[in-house]
Amino acid sequence: MRMRTNVTSVAAPVCLLALLLAPATGAQQHRASLRGAIVDPSMAPLTDVEVRVMSEATGDVRTVKSDGGGRFVMPELLPGPYRVEVRHGGYGPFLARVTLELNESLPLEIALQLGNLIQAVDVTAPTAAIDRDSAALGTFIDARQLAGLPLDGRNFLELALLAPGTAAAPQGSASSQRGDFAFSANGGREDFNAFLLDGVYNVDPKLNTPAVRPPVDGIREFSVLTSTYDASYGRHAGAQVNVVTRSGSNRASGTAYEFLRDRALNARNHFAPAGEPAPDYRRHQFGGSLGGPIVRDRAFFFLDYEGTRLREGITRVANVPTLAEREGDFSHTLFRTPVDPFTGQPFPGNQMPSYYLSPIGHAIAALYPAPNRGTPFENYVSSPAQRDAIDQFDARLDQSLAAGARVTARFSASDRRLFEPFAGPGFAAVPGFGTNVPRRGKNAVAGFTLAPASHLVNDMRLGYNRVSIGVFAGNTGVDNRSVGLKSLTSSPRDAGLSVITVSGYSPLGHEYTTPQESTSDVFQVSDTATWVRGAHLIKFGAEWLVIHQQAYRDVQSRGFLNFIDRGYTGNSLADLLMGLPVLTGGATLDNPQRLRTSSWSVFAGDEWRAGPSLTISIGLRYDYSTPPYDADNRVNVYDPATGALVQAGAGGLPRGGHEPDRNNLAPRVGFSRVFGKDSRMALRGGYGIYYNQGALATSEGLYFNPPYFKLNVFFPYPGLPPLTLSDPFPASFPFPIPQSATAYQRDLRTPWVEHWNLDVQQQFGRSRTIELAYTGSRGHDLISARDMNQATGSVRPNPAFADITLIESRATSRYDALQIKLQQRAADGKSALVSYTYSKSTDDASGFFTSAGDPNFPQNSLDPGAERGRSAFDVRHRFSMSGTYDLPFGTDRSWLANAGWVSTVLAELELQAVFTVQSGRPFTVALLPEIDNSLSGRSNLGFGYNDRPHVVGNPETGTPSIDRWFDTGAFALPPSGTFGNARRNALTGPRYQNINVALIKHVRLAPTSELQLRLEAFNLTNHLNLDLPDAFFGSSTFGRILSAQSARRIQLGARLAF
Repeated sequence: MRMRTNVTSVAAPVCLLALLLAPATGAQQHRASLRGAIVDPSMAPLTDVEVRVMSEATGDVRTVKSDGGGRFVMPELLPGPYRVEVRHGGYGPFLARVTLELNESLPLEIALQLGNLIQAVDVTAPTAAIDRDSAALGTFIDARQLAGLPLDGRNFLELALLAPGTAAAPQGSASSQRGDFAFSANGGREDFNAFLLDGVYNVDPKLNTPAVRPPVDGIREFSVLTSTYDASYGRHAGAQVNVVTRSGSNRASGTAYEFLRDRALNARNHFAPAGEPAPDYRRHQFGGSLGGPIVRDRAFFFLDYEGTRLREGITRVANVPTLAEREGDFSHTLFRTPVDPFTGQPFPGNQMPSYYLSPIGHAIAALYPAPNRGTPFENYVSSPAQRDAIDQFDARLDQSLAAGARVTARFSASDRRLFEPFAGPGFAAVPGFGTNVPRRGKNAVAGFTLAPASHLVNDMRLGYNRVSIGVFAGNTGVDNRSVGLKSLTSSPRDAGLSVITVSGYSPLGHEYTTPQESTSDVFQVSDTATWVRGAHLIKFGAEWLVIHQQAYRDVQSRGFLNFIDRGYTGNSLADLLMGLPVLTGGATLDNPQRLRTSSWSVFAGDEWRAGPSLTISIGLRYDYSTPPYDADNRVNVYDPATGALVQAGAGGLPRGGHEPDRNNLAPRVGFSRVFGKDSRMALRGGYGIYYNQGALATSEGLYFNPPYFKLNVFFPYPGLPPLTLSDPFPASFPFPIPQSATAYQRDLRTPWVEHWNLDVQQQFGRSRTIELAYTGSRGHDLISARDMNQATGSVRPNPAFADITLIESRATSRYDALQIKLQQRAADGKSALVSYTYSKSTDDASGFFTSAGDPNFPQNSLDPGAERGRSAFDVRHRFSMSGTYDLPFGTDRSWLANAGWVSTVLAELELQAVFTVQSGRPFTVALLPEIDNSLSGRSNLGFGYNDRPHVVGNPETGTPSIDRWFDTGAFALPPSGTFGNARRNALTGPRYQNINVALIKHVRLAPTSELQLRLEAFNLTNHLNLDLPDAFFGSSTFGRILSAQSARRIQLGARLAF
């Protein structure tokens, strides 16, 4: 960072010196450093000169002395403003004010002058800076951007998308459910990212998502590192999101705010049913913060709180029976007219006799609401309210001790209560079968930083993390007993209605994967030492994590009932009314989850100032994790050697189902070379290997192996009592189906990614930089799944089992990108950050879990290499631009400076905006499961199994439209017993374009307080951002786009800062 100098009395000959030390970036760094060199007027280095640094916020004082080359470095400083003082006998004092940012290593150039003349230097004004020392790629987001830029939902993580190489996770991905935010970086999977809060692990290990998300007013700043970061970072192979919370200071300060949205301010979604009123929408977000001293210069506190209350009507369109059909009158049905199953003849007048009606079937049919639309199909629309309430807070204490020691303690918590009025995507589209989704997160840290000598700093951290999340059936007033159905279990937690599928109509019942609940606890200890020795800055440290997860997931505990048109009467609803299902089933289970795992890491690195303009960094890290295992060994694992299930931990089988990987050595190397007389250009490059600890959810499959989980399926069979709604789940059945099982690759490897880049930075003027980079990555041993018991010619290799899901480290990935970043740091009332990425990402599995448009399971498990294609998160072009601009109106401005009250109204107006445009995402055309004729025998339970059709033409002919995004005639059903030749992720969906804008009026109330009045618009131009089309061959809406992202929404806000 270049400094702006002001020399009092005499202009001193201050010139740019060779800065001989590298930055201090401790393990999972959340701090900054100050470095430089001290010379006399002849440019000779001065030795043993004391540099005194005092925090303006807290009064903390640290000192360091220059070495034999005049160099000094002061690592492990908290971000914020500082005063620097240098005094040496015979020379005038040097005084400076500096502001340090997160992960910054600020160069300070000091040329002492003879005599008593005082040099006063101010480097607090933000200026552009090339990175002279590190090869890491990333983006820093400061407090002004956090507080000012328009954030939909005030989720600061969305600003990670301002970094080149990042893209939001695909629709429907496991990490972006229920309003959560996830992203991929430089070709990494969405669950490869690490989230650090004040230097400790802030991750829910179930899916590797953030545990807590502090309010914007509680964050000082955060950074996103995307490639070739140093050896102090590990455990995850994607981006490192590093957040630093605010701390108190000697000056009491605080904020209070309220943000409001209402449906009256929103535009109408393009796909909202015509003629229907706009769904309900009310959103309030409110909170505040307060910080200050407990004991001046010694102890400080900071508190923040944020509450969110959302009520949003969710619109779904459903197919429901008419009132006449519910009573057995099919005289006007649009479906096949039923026949009497005893005679094979139509019912007289197409009306079923009342004595044919089953009381249970009649009661189930009555659960359907009456049609409220005049259309023949999709004849019912509803918009029940989704309710979301979130409360979260942070509390932080900082204590300065003697001899440069500091103690920090923080506790963060969040509590969310979400009610979804529908069972979820793909489940019931009629109201009354919603889900309650409570989520609680906690994160705590206790840190002790000690500087026993001026060249040595030690930082120790204790961390604790807990996340509890559940998904439970809502509206439980409707359950099996209320309609006379038998229940599979008497457990109160499994109360609800079985999933009831009636062909041609929307399904009924609660989500079959509920209830489920998991609680994870993470305990962390880390210690990092930073040692300055000559031109070397050496870092070494270790960390240890222990993870416990307690969970249950009662899949199919309420059972299912299927009625189809090929049943008894030829009409699925008539079969329901007669109480004659064609298929029923449910699970018996006793599989509580008690997963355990632990990991430890050690690292060492040296950043060496090899010359006046060259820094070389090397590092080595080792990560080791135990395979997750059940604390009681109550899991069985399929053993391919014996073809049978074996208890974990018995017979030589590891407790976790596979052997641990002990080969996780991760070297890192990088360089930075500056050029030019004023060092305004830098060439940087780096290479590193990064290992990724997988999400615990990948280990949960073992809990669904028999005998702890068993799926029972019942169907009519000659010679057996009829299968009726009076006894849909018989106690005994002579034809048990083969059960599915899960197996592990015995030598399962830890996924690892190679990252490299070559980067050029150029500084222009005082506040602008441009950066041009090539970056690449290769993923190895990525976790994927396939069916090792896939049928060949309708015969399975092991007929005693159905699917046998093999979890293996087989998948690979490749990413190459050109990345450009232009940054204008805040100066003259404006700032900007512009990023462009041109990239290509390919793989044969984009994640362990499925996402919209990209099933996560190969269509042919005997040829998984055929899945090679574009990654689900591949975005070929992505451009983003964010900026702030102080409008030139009002007093002391260029325009309307003397216009009376008009000047007053328009004065202190600020405009902030975020603009994004990107290419469409890839998607896969797949067969509907009911017409899949590959004869591979897959059960289609639990994974995204979808075979693909044949391509018989060019699907990209013509102009894409909402009603025909691609040429549907280019696909055909493959011959029976074969797989289609359509490629995975071969087609591209609609592009995305969005602009969010905030207009902010600053009203000065006092010298140290102001009121902000905010008008914000999300999707200002109301651009139609279409979702992916229906890509299921055989669907009635194949090729059509059926939904879009949010239309324009307006938000009003007020924020008081004092």
